[in-house]
Amino acid sequence: MIGETIGHYQILRKLGKGGMGEVFLARDTKLDRKIALKVLPPEAAESQERLERFRREAKAVAALNHPNIVTIYSVEEVDGHHFLTMEYVEGKTLSEVVPKSGLSLDKFFEIGIPLADALSAAHEKGIIHRDLKPRNVMVDRGGRIRVLDFGLAKLLTTKPLDGEDPDSSDVTEILTDDGRVVGTAPYMSPEQLRGQPLDARSDIFSLGILYYRMATGNHPFYRDSTADVISAILSADPPPVTEIKDEMPRHLGRVIRHCLEKEPSHRFQTTLDVRNELEGLREEVSSGTAARSSDSLFPVEPESRTALWRNLALSAATVVAILAGILMVRGCTTPLPDLKTL
Repeated sequence: MIGETIGHYQILRKLGKGGMGEVFLARDTKLDRKIALKVLPPEAAESQERLERFRREAKAVAALNHPNIVTIYSVEEVDGHHFLTMEYVEGKTLSEVVPKSGLSLDKFFEIGIPLADALSAAHEKGIIHRDLKPRNVMVDRGGRIRVLDFGLAKLLTTKPLDGEDPDSSDVTEILTDDGRVVGTAPYMSPEQLRGQPLDARSDIFSLGILYYRMATGNHPFYRDSTADVISAILSADPPPVTEIKDEMPRHLGRVIRHCLEKEPSHRFQTTLDVRNELEGLREEVSSGTAARSSDSLFPVEPESRTALWRNLALSAATVVAILAGILMVRGCTTPLPDLKTL
């Protein structure tokens, strides 16, 4: 299709391919701007009912107005090609941005907080992503995160189970009939894998997987095969974030663990709660009051330790003086008790 013109869109080059169709960079000749054009797979238009449902869903997503969500412009059909046009974002996917050792804490907040904010905005409109994964989160050239493909996964046919790399664009995406299981297996929630009804808390589990990867560089449920990954998501608990990177605040580990609870009722109930927790933690880190995993249970700053011991010594001397005074008043000759027993 490269070099061809579909309607008033000139196809420039291919950007990618996955279960949700082929994506091309195109030029809108009417508005003279670059766009991303996603050609839907034939299965997406196999029935008029399904196509109409897709259009309704895409219209709802197009109504989202958030700086961290990629805008859908239109859903069109030209010469038998069913496609949608959307904002073209130049940048890198999250999988390209996160190093093997994970992000720094500042960078984690820089990406993690607006990511939760974008999800919260969509959830407030009743739109669930269903396919949140590193390749659907981009960091543009200005450093702003952009979330792609909101709410579209449930409408499109995908591939059978296999054991590919969790970060591959062709990784397992599962689809059944209505009441369907949709998404990318290594980033699905337990209820999503079971084909159960979903709500926003399913996205929160997927968000927890992304956060774990951002913080440590590791996928929390990584195994050698997709079947083992699914089993781990359903039944295994990942190592604590702070066990892998002890410089991370303990509270960050708790936030991520809370996102990854197996039961939806045990997770954060809204992504707004997640965002607020991270905002509060960032303020604690900035003020120096956040505890790291390597800190003691009751952390004391080094410069405060001298003052602490001085105060303890003064307190002990005060106790001794009081006891001595009491004994002198009573004329008691009994020796003072050992201070170690006080």
